[in-house]
Amino acid sequence: MSKPLNVLVVEDRADWQGILYESVLREGHTPVPATSYQEALAALDAHKFDLALVDPVLDTGNRFNREGLSVVEKIRKVQPDLPVIIVTGSFTADMKTSLQQLSPASPVISKESWDPVEFSALLQGCVGERTGLSVPPPAASLGPKVPWPDKAVPPSKSLAAPRVLLVENREDWQAIVVNVLHEAGCFWRVAPSASEALLELERESFHLVILDLKLQQASLPLSSSEGWLLLDHLVEAQPKIKILILSGHAGPGDVADLLKHYPIIDFIEKQRFRADAIKKAIEQATQAPELRIQTFGQFRLWRDGQRIASWERPQAEQVVKLLLASRAKGGRAVPADELITRLWPDDDPVSGRKKLLPLISNARRTLEPDIEPRDSNFILRSANGYFFELTGRTRWDLLEFRASLQRGRELGRAKQWVAAITELEHGRGLYKGDFLAEDPYEDWAIELRREIVAEYRDLLLMLADAYAALARYREAIAPCELALQKDPLLESVYRRLMRYHACNQDKGQALKVYRDCLKLFEELFGESPTPATRRLYEAIANDEGLDCMAGE
Repeated sequence: MSKPLNVLVVEDRADWQGILYESVLREGHTPVPATSYQEALAALDAHKFDLALVDPVLDTGNRFNREGLSVVEKIRKVQPDLPVIIVTGSFTADMKTSLQQLSPASPVISKESWDPVEFSALLQGCVGERTGLSVPPPAASLGPKVPWPDKAVPPSKSLAAPRVLLVENREDWQAIVVNVLHEAGCFWRVAPSASEALLELERESFHLVILDLKLQQASLPLSSSEGWLLLDHLVEAQPKIKILILSGHAGPGDVADLLKHYPIIDFIEKQRFRADAIKKAIEQATQAPELRIQTFGQFRLWRDGQRIASWERPQAEQVVKLLLASRAKGGRAVPADELITRLWPDDDPVSGRKKLLPLISNARRTLEPDIEPRDSNFILRSANGYFFELTGRTRWDLLEFRASLQRGRELGRAKQWVAAITELEHGRGLYKGDFLAEDPYEDWAIELRREIVAEYRDLLLMLADAYAALARYREAIAPCELALQKDPLLESVYRRLMRYHACNQDKGQALKVYRDCLKLFEELFGESPTPATRRLYEAIANDEGLDCMAGE
């Protein structure tokens, strides 16, 4: 072919416009898109075409729309010899009659039996016949025509993402749905058969299964019941998982049976596919009770505003703490063997595993009393172990504290002192005690507790500096004193206190702070404070002028 041929693509659905557009591009031709009768007319006026692909229905909200047939009629008037391929998801008797009159030679492709290889051969045949060129043999496989995301979300990044399993064996529809899932920030997996879906369900926990009931396999007839059998299994074995049916072959009787006998979220016809319907189902599937978690000081949990007052098994509470501690350190799931070792250090692995699953189920039921034994919105299983899911309806004092710390730091850098004080005071109010203070000797909590104490100390010092920047020295003193309670060896805090007392016209208290610092350092280290601290002491003692706006 000496040059690309112009191909008019008349299709109003964005997903199918993409499929057809990419298919034409792959054959080396130039597609010109049109989504309405008016756009098609404008394109016909502006270009000379070698082929047209036309959907007779150009209104996704009205299946009786026939503006695509009007496009065919227009083509026959302005370019009577132009080959036309009909691409449709609903080839009704009236369409057939109309096409027999308008364009009897036009081949018809059904969207529900879309085959990239057959389309390639048909398109090459049409343009070859049009140009007199020989028709090359069809490619072995063109793959999906809607581009897939680079790769599926890895399990390590899925801790806070909706998890969706798509059970669909048609590559074009896999690509269409996966792009919606990727856009929605989901952790997704694709299974082209019921057997592969069962394997995925063994590997991971999912909020939502999107299922095509008619999984057409090469070895099975179109009416295969594989999808229905998988649906029955999901309802019986994993009733917590929400199910969305996405189908192009279900008849009115199937739809009525689904809605009457199965607890599905929704039924979507492929002919009327809309991305927002998928996103709505994801939102519905991931709804969970509102959970409030307190890990500063005494460990407490509230579900939908009601305190979870007791745990049937104390070790179930310990499991939740371990999972939360893992999340506090960066979101790593806890392997089952690690949980077993920490909960039953004297047990062998086999007996530990026998204890772990019932304990996990008990912890899940404590958080959500009405769930089935293996289901949970919060304690989930991945390939790497168990993790605590932080849904949009979960409030955790540690996360709120860290968010206030980060926002306060950013506002302080921008010298927005009033706003910084508001954020940092909110964080200070959340800190009701050290992280899981009721477990002072657990080795898995000790190092994490030290890190969070350091974060709290940083927040206090930023708060003191923000008050001092506004010349509110009396209010700057209290955060410094709290910081010294957490770490009495922070020499920079003694200097802050000396400066703030002096600037607050309390020379005596400023000098006392220095004497306390001197005594502590001599007793512990056998040496005096650093020259910077001594110079500040001398300036205060000699009534030298201080720069009260100076920071540390």
